[in-house]
Amino acid sequence: MRKQLALSTIILLSSIVNAQEQDYVVSCSAKSLLFPKQVLSKDAKNLDISADHSEVAGDNYLLTGNAVINSAEYYLAADKINLQKATKTSKAHGNIKFQNAGIMLTSDSAVVKKQDSTFKQVKFHYPESKINGQAQKIVNNGKEQTFDSVSYTLCPVGNTDWVMKAAKITLNSKANKGIAENVTIELMGVPIFYYPHYEWKLKGRSSGSLAPTLTTFDDSHNDKNGYQIRIPYYFNIAPDRDFLLTLNHVSTRGEAIEGKYRQLFDNGRIEIEGHYLNKDKISKQKRWYVDSKLDLSLNDKTALNIISKRVSDKQYFKEISHDNTRETSLISSVDLAYKNKENNLSASIFAESEQLVGHNNDAEYTRAPEVFIHKKVVGLNGREVNFSIVSTQFKHKTKGTNETGTRTHAQATFTRDIKTSAYSLQPKFEISKTKYAMDDKTKKDRSIYSFSIDSKLFFERDTRLFGTGVTQTLTPRLAYNYTPYKNQNALPDFDSEKMSNTYKNLFSGKKYTGLDKISKVNDITFGLESDFIDQKTGETYLALKIAQAHYLDKKAGKNYSNIVAGADLTMGKFTFNNALEYDTQLSEVAKRHSALSYVSNARKFITLTQGDDGEQRSAGLYGAYPITKKYTPLLVLTAR
Repeated sequence: MRKQLALSTIILLSSIVNAQEQDYVVSCSAKSLLFPKQVLSKDAKNLDISADHSEVAGDNYLLTGNAVINSAEYYLAADKINLQKATKTSKAHGNIKFQNAGIMLTSDSAVVKKQDSTFKQVKFHYPESKINGQAQKIVNNGKEQTFDSVSYTLCPVGNTDWVMKAAKITLNSKANKGIAENVTIELMGVPIFYYPHYEWKLKGRSSGSLAPTLTTFDDSHNDKNGYQIRIPYYFNIAPDRDFLLTLNHVSTRGEAIEGKYRQLFDNGRIEIEGHYLNKDKISKQKRWYVDSKLDLSLNDKTALNIISKRVSDKQYFKEISHDNTRETSLISSVDLAYKNKENNLSASIFAESEQLVGHNNDAEYTRAPEVFIHKKVVGLNGREVNFSIVSTQFKHKTKGTNETGTRTHAQATFTRDIKTSAYSLQPKFEISKTKYAMDDKTKKDRSIYSFSIDSKLFFERDTRLFGTGVTQTLTPRLAYNYTPYKNQNALPDFDSEKMSNTYKNLFSGKKYTGLDKISKVNDITFGLESDFIDQKTGETYLALKIAQAHYLDKKAGKNYSNIVAGADLTMGKFTFNNALEYDTQLSEVAKRHSALSYVSNARKFITLTQGDDGEQRSAGLYGAYPITKKYTPLLVLTAR
């Protein structure tokens, strides 16, 4: 059983963030400042000085009571300021306000020089990056800034939901490096993450060491606990390419080298990842893993995607890398796709192959190749016809016990969308023909049709939710789906699986995925949807859904499907999502999934999940917090 220390669950955005360098926007009010922003003096040679009282002794000036010094470089206000003209030093005490081109801060005492400044008991705010916080002391010598006993967060000022604390932070502009010591991240005052040392680049990206990880595991071959240390180094080759080299020490197996190269093109990107262990201490064999991806836009309508994954042996992930241990197969594929939006025409050629890994001996069917063509014809008054044909050659690693061959499926779908402000009606008729040319020379076919009609009524009213004016929508939904019975026992089953009961699936009229199984359907589905929408912002605070299907032809002794329901609640930055399936015969919840999230922005969030699919329970914790504008640690913990 693999055990992983908490620190190794932190996936530092190393080469990914460094290569992409995407900025982000934090939603903040322009008035979220420590004090009203001041206009610096335009006179670069003189100081603008004011105070209630002033004393002059030679080159020394003592300003008391609303003392202010305003220059072209900074603004300084305090209860008392001692200005030494010869040394160009200002010593300030009491209710200090300081502002320059990059920072605003308040402090109890300060010494301000042209190249060296010290502030004590400080609250600070960077208006451009929206970082704000407080520190016992800040020292700036012109090249390096140090923050002692510091805590900081992102927008807005005064909001401490998310806080990062550190014993010391050093920002060295000359070395273009930031260093944080003894870092703790708190959510609502509760520590959720600790990191002893962290470094990052202040601007741009460059080569350098990244955070190492430590993992412990049980080695089944010698019944001993093992450990694994990964030491990564990032190479910034060029603005459009980079390389991540990792030394991987596996205590029970030996030394492995891991590399990942990435390059961006004007019309695509390429990634190549490789792992190599020259000689396993136990098996004495070479162990390796290769993963490559190519995404290429050949023109504005055609795209090529190639994925290649291979591993030296089935137990590589479990014994060497100690990640992706749940993988059961590696899929390699080639996909050439064409899409013409103007003519509503699309086509693709796809092929794939499979390599089994882990203890999995149950191979799946692979498509090699698959050709697909689709054409949509749009008529008047919401009328639409979709024609499609897909031909797939299915292969299997164990040919003796599994049928293989080519399946060709042609389908025409006729729909009409009738919609007013009070109701909507969508009838649909579908007819299809499927032919099988098997490798054993047998031929099989199936022709079938289906009909459905989906209707909705729209109601709304103005009401209040949590003290906020909202519009509540109420949408009763009724659908009928019909597909006649067709004996398909002689047909192969290449890619069909039973669909789970969800709100969407109950209204779809389908019981299986894929094309091999098209089940008899004669159902009426009842549903009800209701949204509570903020009248000012248009944001949906609460969304409710519930549905159940009534089987007109009894299936397995049941007249009705399980009830499916969902509720999504949004309160500020908190969201709660809950979905469940209720078995009416057993009077119990058959399946459920819940998630509670706090989202400040795309790079600052935490999510707790819990689920039960009837066979296995699961729980998860996901979170991220931006340390700088370009660096975000991501936390992922799951349990089953």
